[in-house]
Amino acid sequence: MLVQAALTIAGSDSSGGAGIQADIKTMSALGVYSCTVITAITAQNTLNVDHIHPLDAGTVKKQIMSVLSDIPIHALKIGMVYNNEIITAVSDALNKLKTPIVLDPIISAGTGAQLLQEEFLYDFKNKLLPICDVVTPNIHEAEELSGIMIKNNDDIKKAALKIQKLGAKNVVVKGGHFRKDDEIITDTILDYQGKFTILKNNRIKIVETHGSGCNFSAAVTAFIALQFPIVQACSMASQYVHNSIVNIVKIGRGIPVNNPISTMYEQSCRYNVIKELTEAVEELTSMKNFARLIPETQSNIVYAIPNAKSVDDVAGVSGRIVKAGERSVPAAGIKFGASRHVASSLLEYMKTNQLVRSAINIKNDKRVLESCTRFYRVARYDRKQEPKTIKGREGSSVPWGISRALSAKPDADVIYHSGDIGKEPMIIIFGQTPQEVVEKVKKVLEDKNI
Repeated sequence: MLVQAALTIAGSDSSGGAGIQADIKTMSALGVYSCTVITAITAQNTLNVDHIHPLDAGTVKKQIMSVLSDIPIHALKIGMVYNNEIITAVSDALNKLKTPIVLDPIISAGTGAQLLQEEFLYDFKNKLLPICDVVTPNIHEAEELSGIMIKNNDDIKKAALKIQKLGAKNVVVKGGHFRKDDEIITDTILDYQGKFTILKNNRIKIVETHGSGCNFSAAVTAFIALQFPIVQACSMASQYVHNSIVNIVKIGRGIPVNNPISTMYEQSCRYNVIKELTEAVEELTSMKNFARLIPETQSNIVYAIPNAKSVDDVAGVSGRIVKAGERSVPAAGIKFGASRHVASSLLEYMKTNQLVRSAINIKNDKRVLESCTRFYRVARYDRKQEPKTIKGREGSSVPWGISRALSAKPDADVIYHSGDIGKEPMIIIFGQTPQEVVEKVKKVLEDKNI
């Protein structure tokens, strides 16, 4: 298996949100093997940095040389360097290296602690900027590096040009800390040819996050290692970090932490959802007499990823499960977003219990309902009592009904309604997995009265 490898030179963050730990997560999530060189050990959490212990320069340099002497590195990132000794060691070790270098000018932590001693900023600029291919400052770091007070977009471009004159081939000024009332975040790229490229993302309504800068520079490094051109690598990294901020996690009492593996986790979940649902559909449609439970509007069985937010996060049978004589068959394959009504029912149920991630609709007649009532906890709602405001709002009827039923019986396995004008009576069976739902259907069919 051909693997692209990247090297990150950075500090260790004991909270796992930034530094080496964030870099490993980011590069791994993007399919790049991550080698590491630790420059400092920090004792920190989401509230503050309690202690910084820089490693001696010799140990830092030996780590770099050990990795480079054995492993082909396709891109390299420099993060926290802290003091002049470490800056010099890193510069000396990489000075003649042809591998693309991304420099993340980490001056202070999001909690305010200094991660680069102020008296060594001059050395940082003169020893590391000239050897880097990309430098990724935020607004405050761009001000420190350029000496320009940034008040508007023209100032951002002036600062980028000034930083480029100090030796950096490409400059990316991140706009997340600029004009925090703006609804759009703008990142400004100045490439080695002097061309500006503007990247835009919608601002997420959050005061601060921990690790976004490390995630961005590590993502740029990973995409460069994967042979993407620098501007494209920055654009992809910007979108990647935006997604990691959308999926932030609140693990402590302080700043929320970026979630750089959210995409990898979601993709894994989607694969498992499709796999488990496919097996359930095969078992369901091979089940003797299941066709008897299919209503006139047909059946669908659905399965949601954890923390599903919309019907696009819920997989179902495209075209539903239909009757074919005495048999039942899936009309088409399984895909996300294939169901509306059953998926909407499940999404509403998940607001009460996130562990319940699967559901199926079956016909509601007297014998089927009696069987469900005999075996399971059953709740109901009356569509005739649905408010006109709900009826008049597209897609609101199902969530209203499920919510109403669960308010009376929050642990219901089965929820049904008796129909309304133009609305077929329906039963929905819920479970934590499709297999659990199938087992519940099987139990209903084993009832001699069906």
